[in-house]
Amino acid sequence: GLAEGICGSGLIDLLAELRSHELMNEKGIFVDDPKRYQLTILPERGMTFSKEDASNLAQAKAANYSGQVILMRRAEINPDDLDALYLAGGFANFIDVENAMKIGLLPSIDLGRVTKVGNVALDGARSALMSLTARTRLEKLTDEVVHVELETVPEFFEIFVEGCLLKAMPHDLSDFDLN
Repeated sequence: GLAEGICGSGLIDLLAELRSHELMNEKGIFVDDPKRYQLTILPERGMTFSKEDASNLAQAKAANYSGQVILMRRAEINPDDLDALYLAGGFANFIDVENAMKIGLLPSIDLGRVTKVGNVALDGARSALMSLTARTRLEKLTDEVVHVELETVPEFFEIFVEGCLLKAMPHDLSDFDLN
């Protein structure tokens, strides 16, 4: 059937394009008319994109952004220090990585270091069930996992607010000083 809405990956592309063409600012406000509430996307389908839509996506993006920033700061690294970025799951298969970087959903790194790996959770579970060697290796890896409760980080709210801005993640995260 015909489209009735815009999927998540489409919203990322739309926001990146609105920002690239300076039709929307980093705060999710339409540049041509700051009082404008919505933009018509497909008039024949009555499809619109509103400031509320932008705000909802910005908040979802900010939660992801905050987790990434806090983990990198805890590890005392910047995005450029990442050797590789693996994107897992169905949603990751459909996003345009460059557009996701433009709005700060992903850290801005060389695209050659980004790999979409698909549904690796299912592959990992299958390996753990079928192979004693894989299961033993997995159990050893779990001992190295460090759990970080984002909401307990005093700077979380400041980082979240910064993450709500529709702009690329900075290359230098040292301004985010974690206690």
